[in-house]
Amino acid sequence: MTTTLDRYIFRNVLVSSLAAAGICAFVLLVGNVMKDLLKAFASEQIDAATFLRLTWMLVPYVMPYAIPLGLLTGVLLVLGRLSAQQEITAMRAAGWGVARIARPIFVLAAIGAGVSLWYGCEGSPRAKSNANLIKADAVRVNPLSFIVPHEFVRSFPGYVIYVAEKEGTEVRDLSIWNLDAKSRVKGFLRAEAGTVVYDDENSQLLITPRRGVLELRDTDDPEDFSKDLRLIQFAEWQRIPLPLQELVGKSTYRRKLSILTFAELRTELERTTRNEAKLSEREVRAQATQIRYAMQKQLTLGASVLAFAFVGVPLGIKMQRKETSANLGLAVVLALGFLFFQMIIDWSQKTPALHPELLVWTPCMVFAGLGFWLFRRVDRQ
Repeated sequence: MTTTLDRYIFRNVLVSSLAAAGICAFVLLVGNVMKDLLKAFASEQIDAATFLRLTWMLVPYVMPYAIPLGLLTGVLLVLGRLSAQQEITAMRAAGWGVARIARPIFVLAAIGAGVSLWYGCEGSPRAKSNANLIKADAVRVNPLSFIVPHEFVRSFPGYVIYVAEKEGTEVRDLSIWNLDAKSRVKGFLRAEAGTVVYDDENSQLLITPRRGVLELRDTDDPEDFSKDLRLIQFAEWQRIPLPLQELVGKSTYRRKLSILTFAELRTELERTTRNEAKLSEREVRAQATQIRYAMQKQLTLGASVLAFAFVGVPLGIKMQRKETSANLGLAVVLALGFLFFQMIIDWSQKTPALHPELLVWTPCMVFAGLGFWLFRRVDRQ
């Protein structure tokens, strides 16, 4: 039966959590905008309208991370204040245990877990996919948008590009450095001019240099100029493909998984296990493991809300602090610890023997175990 105290706790935690989640989402949004969009906008790779659309599409991406942190912060703030003002003591004197006090919080956490789960499995992947389509449209409209005059452009894997001027599809004073796997220059091209076109089917720019010279170095030791150094002068060189996968979304296998919804991942897993591409057993296992890992990671985004609530309730009561800064600091430390665990586990996803699809649940299990231990300690006090 819902009581006045239940509604009081639910309302206060809800308001505090929404405010904290909004602040967290804003901070994460600003960080992602500065990392992914601000430079592109400043260099006129995308216009103002596209910049705003892409910024808005980042909101679903940050929400699965903002919701758990917001709830954890709200729980610590409210319960810390109630505990410091002896209201928790009064509730326990009336016969309420810690689990009974936490009941409205877990109802709120269940709602938050559902919202976070939807964002992680549906909203965020679709937003990423749509953002990639918008980036691809920007390239189609202006194929030179990613080549900025008077800058060393490193957006194309394996290449560094420099142009002095650009106008339409024409560039002047063109320099291209071709790098090997160790980022050593294995070829250098310098041309007076060039033409750039966009290859939509293969998601790449095709640049045709004119009136220049090509320097080819030894493939095994490109830094030794005494070995097999060749200079080739040309009036017009063959088209050089500059891959745009990292910019417009048609990227590596791992990156494709990040823009698939949970249902699409399940379909992809079925297709992979059928081995329609006739891959080796090892390759099939590796790809299937990565798909399962991506699926389980989406599910943990919802479970993390419950894990954060489970550890936040006893900590908020035990801290007995009403200072906002102390509770915020604890929330940030716990969230960073959780993300640190996830980053470590991310490294294991290419090693099927480690079962990363199971390891991805470790942070949630650790937080749940910590919460259970704290619950028992606080309940005995």
